[in-house]
Amino acid sequence: MHISKTIAMRIVTELGAIIDQRINLMDESGTIIASTDPSRIGTLHGGAQKVVRERLPELFIAADGEYPGSRAGLNLPIEMDGKIIGVVGITGEYAAIEKHGLVIKKMTEILLLDNLLKERKRLERSIQARFLQEWIFGGGEIPDGALERRGLALGINVMLPRRVILLSPVDRSADTSEGQQRLEHLEQELCGALGGGKDSLVVASGSKFVCLVPSRRDDQMLHLATRLCGVAAESSHVPLAAGIDGEGGCGPAIRTAYLQAEKALRASLAREGCPPMLYRDIDLELFIHEISPALKREFLDKVFSGCTAGEVEDFCLLLKALFTCNGSIQAASSHLFIHKNTLQYKINKLIQRTGLDPRTSEGTALYYLAIAFRESLE
Repeated sequence: MHISKTIAMRIVTELGAIIDQRINLMDESGTIIASTDPSRIGTLHGGAQKVVRERLPELFIAADGEYPGSRAGLNLPIEMDGKIIGVVGITGEYAAIEKHGLVIKKMTEILLLDNLLKERKRLERSIQARFLQEWIFGGGEIPDGALERRGLALGINVMLPRRVILLSPVDRSADTSEGQQRLEHLEQELCGALGGGKDSLVVASGSKFVCLVPSRRDDQMLHLATRLCGVAAESSHVPLAAGIDGEGGCGPAIRTAYLQAEKALRASLAREGCPPMLYRDIDLELFIHEISPALKREFLDKVFSGCTAGEVEDFCLLLKALFTCNGSIQAASSHLFIHKNTLQYKINKLIQRTGLDPRTSEGTALYYLAIAFRESLE
């Protein structure tokens, strides 16, 4: 095992503060890689070389210079899996430091082991994340059986029927450094909320989270998505939108389920309040993002030809109120907090400016599309 200089310095600093003694940490070559005395870092310690070479249980150096680069003090081997991977040294008179020797040795070994286990866990998570990203996002062909074998090697049964929930922040606050820290914390919270087992999985992709859960009914998926959004808002103060796939699947079919959840997520982000959306409940969102921004702008310019940006904003608010209230002037005027005569005047102005009447089937269809295009551009 190779001792990281960063970890070594952290250990030396922590232990030095606890026992109030000067401490050095040497690697298997006898080089001092961390010390409470910065001037000694990078120098060779002859006593440490002797401990490693002769596998000594300890070595007390009575005087400075007894071994090249050494000072008076106690040196003990650091062992891991029966191998000496380094030496820890405490500078000082034997009577003052001998009581600390074994304690410092054991604490150093425990801290190194703890760091090793953490590194192994990080590596396992990294390997798992790469596999999940290839499974969900990868467009390449995977030979028959290879996906299942690779999954089982990581403890993941890719043939278990699962469904997909795709989560994304509703605003741009996640783009800040503080927002990124909250998202990292949120990934752990989401894993915890799903139980942390191998059957329920969370994959981070940019600022989004792909949640794979054992297959269940639509109403149960909506309940789970709502709960996950609540966890995010409460624990990390990150409001999330959620999109849910059509019926899920297993193996390579998860890719299709993800794409369905992505379309449902766009619908969630476009709706007021960003409620969790099921793929089966979306309509325009099925194709609206396949249309180029240039074509959407061209359509908007044709529908609202000659209107200023401010007029388009006002007209869209008016139209959305009309559509929400199923064309009722009375209900729409109440929704907009204006008199019905004022609303009627605005509708007439809209017709004069565009030549389209929102109370006709043609006008309704064109205005509805225009509003949807405008919101998708925003």
